[in-house]
Amino acid sequence: MSKRIAITILLSLIGLTLLLTPLQAKRSQDIYYQDQVAVLMYHHIHDKDTSSSTITTALFEQQLQTLLSKGYHFISLNEFKQYMAGATVPSNAVLVTFDDGYQSFYKAAYPILKSLRIPAVNFVITNDLANPMGSYIPSMSKEQVSEMTHATNFIDIGCHTNNLHHKLPDGKAALVGRLDAESDDAYQQRVLTDTQACVGKLAGLTDAPLDAMAYPYGITTPAATELIQKAGIRYAFTISPEMATRSADPLLIPRINAGSPGITPELLNRSIQRRIVAQPGSAPLRVDATAAA
Repeated sequence: MSKRIAITILLSLIGLTLLLTPLQAKRSQDIYYQDQVAVLMYHHIHDKDTSSSTITTALFEQQLQTLLSKGYHFISLNEFKQYMAGATVPSNAVLVTFDDGYQSFYKAAYPILKSLRIPAVNFVITNDLANPMGSYIPSMSKEQVSEMTHATNFIDIGCHTNNLHHKLPDGKAALVGRLDAESDDAYQQRVLTDTQACVGKLAGLTDAPLDAMAYPYGITTPAATELIQKAGIRYAFTISPEMATRSADPLLIPRINAGSPGITPELLNRSIQRRIVAQPGSAPLRVDATAAA
């Protein structure tokens, strides 16, 4: 009897080993990159509105679910800041960002992010907070922003300027262009005042530091970057479609667009993997065969 029991236990252990081996192998294949972050950019999540920067709630959720299933790890803005300061991040790290502070973030994106426990940061145009329904696309209210940041520890906000998200008559972005006959001193004061106003209007809507910004249209100049830094911004995001590494200028952080209607979950996966930065001296990582092809 004892011999029969021993054989049964042995066969069970062998079966368990055979079951775990392919699972462990799959986990090792899921390491696409290390010590870098794919910062994703979104704008508007809506099921009726259409534009080159609007995607449906279904596509947004499919993108996130696919990345989760493939072994990507989502991090918060605070974890990203710590990474830029020298801390480690999980392999296949991803940071989700939104621009403009649209109300669709609160109504469509936030419920999905909350259900999946995925962190995100929204860069808000604070001039719209006073009259959320007055903008072309409805914006979030102060109450909605405050609710999200205080009800969770993974939804953050940042600046997208106070009132410089528009083009000047000459076609240049208001953050970098000059008004008619505007002097250097007047330009500097305009950008400094606007950035300080953005930070001031967000104060109280979050308990986290307000030192992050996304450039309107992704456009900046050395002069504009220096001015927002003087106003207290330490991390600023562009639309340069690259991976974010610790060696990047924290005021020129790249982002990969994920918020266009033609970006399927598989296309987003391939888009990230095409931009992986080879780390000097690092061991070769196993890459998803489909993405590599």
